[in-house]
Amino acid sequence: MKKVFIDTSILLDVFLNRESFVEPAAAVFAGCESGKVKGIVSAISLNNLHYILSRHIGKNKALEAVRIVLNIFTVAALDEKILRLAADLSHKGFEDAIQFHSAVAAGATCIITRDASHFPKDEVPVLSPADYLEMNL
Repeated sequence: MKKVFIDTSILLDVFLNRESFVEPAAAVFAGCESGKVKGIVSAISLNNLHYILSRHIGKNKALEAVRIVLNIFTVAALDEKILRLAADLSHKGFEDAIQFHSAVAAGATCIITRDASHFPKDEVPVLSPADYLEMNL
């Protein structure tokens, strides 16, 4: 089964129902929910998701969103090794480097994000939700 790493931006698109982005993001989300692919998220995505959603829809609904994600997705391990690798990665930023190394360590076949420029593309393909769906339908 394919393992796809879902970036925070995709989760936010779904839970905030972002008009321009929700349809392909929700389709990827549904594929993970149905078990067609194994969806992976990072621990920092859950923290960021809760923080951002709390500001938009309230803490209770934000916590419910976190629970939904925990029921559908596998949370990639986050340990000292990943943090050290992220600190040494000279790319766009520490947070994105954590996401990248979490995806690699979890054995993801691709990273699905709307922020492709934030990730190196040499080890794992980085795809938009629309590109991923086009390649996998």
